[in-house]
Amino acid sequence: MDDRKIYRKARNHVVWHLIFYFLLVCVFVIGTDLVLNLDFLKFAETGLHQTFILVSLTEIFLWLLLFLGLSTGQKWIRWLYWVMYLLEVATFWIPVQAMMKDWTHIFVYFTWMFCLFIKLAILMQTGLYFHQNRWARVYYDHILEVYDDDPLEDARAVRAQTITRSAEPASMTAVRPAAQPARTQSAPEPEEKAEKPLTWPQVSVRLGICIYGELVVFPIFVQMFQGWFSSLDMRSVFATRDMFLLCIFTAFVWTIPVFFLYYSQKGCRRVIWGVIGAEVLFSAWFATRLMAYHDTGLYPDRVFILFILLDIIRYGLIGAVISPVLMGKAIRDPQHRQSPGFGLDDTDLPDLEPEDEDYTD
Repeated sequence: MDDRKIYRKARNHVVWHLIFYFLLVCVFVIGTDLVLNLDFLKFAETGLHQTFILVSLTEIFLWLLLFLGLSTGQKWIRWLYWVMYLLEVATFWIPVQAMMKDWTHIFVYFTWMFCLFIKLAILMQTGLYFHQNRWARVYYDHILEVYDDDPLEDARAVRAQTITRSAEPASMTAVRPAAQPARTQSAPEPEEKAEKPLTWPQVSVRLGICIYGELVVFPIFVQMFQGWFSSLDMRSVFATRDMFLLCIFTAFVWTIPVFFLYYSQKGCRRVIWGVIGAEVLFSAWFATRLMAYHDTGLYPDRVFILFILLDIIRYGLIGAVISPVLMGKAIRDPQHRQSPGFGLDDTDLPDLEPEDEDYTD
C-alpha cells in the first residue's frame, strides 16, 4: 500500500472517531439535562436551567469547531483540545458557586458535578487518543509504527521499528531502520482472520457504543410509542422518564469497565461482576417502583410487560457485548497497539513493506 493510501486510511479512521466523539458529547449534554430535570431533583427550582442551556449550547458549538479543526490533520490543533478541556473543568465553578449559596438543593448540585466528572473522565481518554493511537500518529505526526510480531502470541518481546514519514502526506518517504533487512508480509487467510479473537480494547469500544447508544435509542423509542405505555386515562406515561433513568444508571456504572477494558487492566473481570451486582441491586430497587405504579391501578398490565421486555432486550445487548470477556474468548492487549474502534484489527493496517526505490540512503 502506497503512502497516499496509508494517509487516506488514517484520515478516515480519525474522522470517524471525531464524529463519534462529537455525538458522544452531544448525548452526554442532553443526558445531563434530562437527569437534572427528573421530578425528584427539582432542578427548575434552582433557577439555573437557562444558564445550563446557554452553557451547553456554547459548549456544543465550541466542540464542533474544535473537531472540525482536528479533522484537518494539523498537529498543533491537538493542543487546542486541552484548552477546551480546561474550559470544561472551569464549568465546575457553576454548580459549586450555586451550592455555596443554596444548600437546600445540594443533591441537585452534587448530581450535576457527578455528571461533569464522568464527562471529564471520558474527555481525558478521548484527548489521549489523538496522541497515542497509531492511526492518529500517522494522521497528525506522519509516523508509522511497525511491529514484527504480536507479543501476545509470542512470549519473546520483539522490538518495534518506526518508519518516519515526511510532513507532506502525498510524498511520505520510508526510511529503512539500520541493520534491519527487508521483510515480506503475506496476506492472512480468511479463516485465520475469522478465528482471531477480540481484544479487550475492541470490546471496550463496542461496550461504549452499546451503553451510550442505548441511552439515546431506548428512551426515544418509548417516547415514539408512548401510546403503548400510557395510563388508562391516557394522561400519564412513566415509561419514558423511568427508561431514561435506567439507561443513565447503566451508562454511569458501565463507564468504569469501559476504561478498564480499554487499557487491559488486571482485575477487569472482577470490576465487571461488581457492576453486574450493582445493576442487580438497582433493578431490585426499581422493581419496587414498578410495583408502586401497578398498585395505583392507572396502568394496564400490558404496559409493565412491554416495559420489562424492553429492559430485558437492553440488558441482553450489553450481555452479548461483554460475554467474550467473561467467557475468556477475548484476550488482553497490554501493549494496546491495535486501533480500538470500529472493528479494526491488524489486517486493517497498511502493508508496511515499502518499495526498494522508496528507501532513502
